[in-house]
Amino acid sequence: MPEFFLPPDPVDRFIKLYEALNEKRGFFGDANSLRFTAMSAVTCPGAPRDIAQRCRSIADEIKQESGWFGSLSSPLRFIVSALLLLNGDTAKGFIQEIDRVNTVFRKHNLRRGGIYETMAILILRLQHELKPIPDSSVSRFQDIYEEMKHYHWWLTGPDDFPACAILVGRDESVKSIGLRIENIYQALSKKGFSTGDPLQTAANLMYLANGRPEALADRYAKLAREFKSSGVSIWQSDYDELAILSFLDHQPTRVVEYTLKNRERMEQLRPDPGRLLTFNLAAGLAFLELVQIDSNLRTITDAKALMDMQAIINAQQAAAAAAATSAAVAATASSN
Repeated sequence: MPEFFLPPDPVDRFIKLYEALNEKRGFFGDANSLRFTAMSAVTCPGAPRDIAQRCRSIADEIKQESGWFGSLSSPLRFIVSALLLLNGDTAKGFIQEIDRVNTVFRKHNLRRGGIYETMAILILRLQHELKPIPDSSVSRFQDIYEEMKHYHWWLTGPDDFPACAILVGRDESVKSIGLRIENIYQALSKKGFSTGDPLQTAANLMYLANGRPEALADRYAKLAREFKSSGVSIWQSDYDELAILSFLDHQPTRVVEYTLKNRERMEQLRPDPGRLLTFNLAAGLAFLELVQIDSNLRTITDAKALMDMQAIINAQQAAAAAAATSAAVAATASSN
């Protein structure tokens, strides 16, 4: 696996990467996907302009290999290109493995997961150092997914596939994994956070953090209170970012200070990212600024991997929201 590279100034590097990618976006290009691409590429070693060019080249290869109607034909392919570059993978090798493992998923009666399934396959591929994913890993993936459904069958779906894939590489038993996630979920609920899909995503993320479920929930709640004291309300859409920040072994005041400082810089990006995205990007960059490289490197890299997967999910949701808004505007205009 490639060595984990942490730049001395993640925020400055992110901005340079985004500006390099944005130069060739074009009028109809998706700026949000390029922002998430820059976020995922922050830990790629090399000059920002070179990385941007290589990402675009890989994205073109992904489109060619996956076809016009594949799950990676959309602007999400740019984010995937950064992850392939980061891990020394190729578009052709990855697409071939997707085609092969999609069939294996169907043999295990797993429901089709679209882009979430694609991301799960990417994670499993990286866990096996770009070698073919064995059936045993898909079986464990299925067992973890079913264990999640045991606790929340009405919440668990394809959007949990990336987390299931990360958890395949953990040493704990499937039962232990499911129980710890559920304990974190319930501990967060007791702190007053709304139950539902966003909280389950947060619990999935926080499983990777050290500490007892109650202690993790307490850290999570303290961060939320500190943000509120600073004039920032935490909504369900922010639960995954708060989970990532909960990995940090820093005082809540320091974490919030860095996040809000970063948010001011994100608000200067053009086109305007909007409230949700500025918080998302600022939290991810605060994580990279404050995280310490120590003996627990595996936890850090797993958290970064899930953060990258969430970037793809968030980019997809942002695109869907934009499409819905455009449709609503068009409908209103036609009715007048």
